[in-house]
Amino acid sequence: MIKLILIFSMLIIGCSNLSTQNSSDYIYKNKYHYGILNKTLIKNHDGYSWFNKNYNNYEPNIDKINIDKLNKTSIKIFMGTWCHDSKREVPRFYKILDALKFDQKNLQIIGLTKDKKGFFQNYSEYKITSTPTFIFFDKDKEIGRIIEKPQGSLEMHIKLILDQT
Repeated sequence: MIKLILIFSMLIIGCSNLSTQNSSDYIYKNKYHYGILNKTLIKNHDGYSWFNKNYNNYEPNIDKINIDKLNKTSIKIFMGTWCHDSKREVPRFYKILDALKFDQKNLQIIGLTKDKKGFFQNYSEYKITSTPTFIFFDKDKEIGRIIEKPQGSLEMHIKLILDQT
């Protein structure tokens, strides 16, 4: 009986540790999210009313973007939920991707600290100096990036990046 209780206890402790380790890729600390984020998290957070406002007010012009090329890319967005440029550009970028029916599995959004560092992971290989930074990849090779507030429109920059492939 004692062996059974001991085995059962070890199982419970082991499973609880496993779920704690894998339960979240992000953290909410001091009014901001850090780590691997997603649209639903940002869109539905009470403190981020800026997302829906900027998403709803943006009218994307997607006519010239090659959706086939876009669907062959993956995108990483490095942002700060504390950053005014991220608050403006990330919702607009999502609106463009939604209008193009871009497959969200090819998108990763990373919430950085104010010193442009990852909270759980080191992203120094990406050399992020400003937020937001949108990096486009073709087969794991970087093909272009949009940094902070683009000159012109996001759509124009997306088209220019895709035209290089």
